[in-house]
Amino acid sequence: MIRLAFRFDDPSETSNQLVEAGIIDALRRHRASATFAVIPFRMVEGVRIALSAARAKPLVEAAREGIIEIALHGHTHQRRFPEPATPTEFAGRCENEQRSLIEEGRGHLENIFGRRITGFVPPYNSYDHGTLTALESNDFRYLSAGTTQQDYQGTLKSIPLTARLTDLPSLFDEARLYQNAYPVIVIVMHHYDFAESGSPNAVTDLPGFERALELIQADKSIHIVTLDTLASGIRSSVRQLISHHHWAQSRILRTLVPRKCFLDAPLWHSVLSRLVHG
Repeated sequence: MIRLAFRFDDPSETSNQLVEAGIIDALRRHRASATFAVIPFRMVEGVRIALSAARAKPLVEAAREGIIEIALHGHTHQRRFPEPATPTEFAGRCENEQRSLIEEGRGHLENIFGRRITGFVPPYNSYDHGTLTALESNDFRYLSAGTTQQDYQGTLKSIPLTARLTDLPSLFDEARLYQNAYPVIVIVMHHYDFAESGSPNAVTDLPGFERALELIQADKSIHIVTLDTLASGIRSSVRQLISHHHWAQSRILRTLVPRKCFLDAPLWHSVLSRLVHG
């Protein structure tokens, strides 16, 4: 079984509602689900604007139906420092400051959605050990970020992104080579990936996304889940994920591990599965 999660980043008070509605409608029609990483506050011309109940209503209804899971996507998604500095909202802040931002953002989303928020997606996929400690002290279940992992021994589950919409559908061919090692695919999407957003860099459109969902749902070897469901079921430790990333970057060993999914099993399972199915 290949587990697949869609992570859609950046819904907020100012985001493109047409794209969000189209994704939700496609998920509903195909009885699928996704995790929406929602930004609680936005800065507009120097003024902080909170996600309103009116703006969030379609998301609230979709969450109530079980179509989407809501995760906390930072605080305002503002870069701490301008270019050329590496973009981050959280990394480098003291732990208490990070905890305060997380608690305020989470509290606002929980008031809007009327449910507990258990997942955190750091803006720009950037975080540090203080982020992890702040999340664990607030009983978050998981963090979803990039493939580079912080060495961490706590209870928080780490769920790295592994692919983007441009990787469909070839990434399933790779995952099947490792099917005995419990492959997990996490596809990250943004509004600008869709032509309906008006972005010149769009890689698909809403009908294309729906066609992809139809093909995925027809394949009984693929199971679409939310990040929260993954957090409940994955067994891989952060150290396993760090080892996987290291192997994937190695010139000698990278042919033995997948690059568009992670394996919820010890790495020797990867080698065995690759030999059997390669």
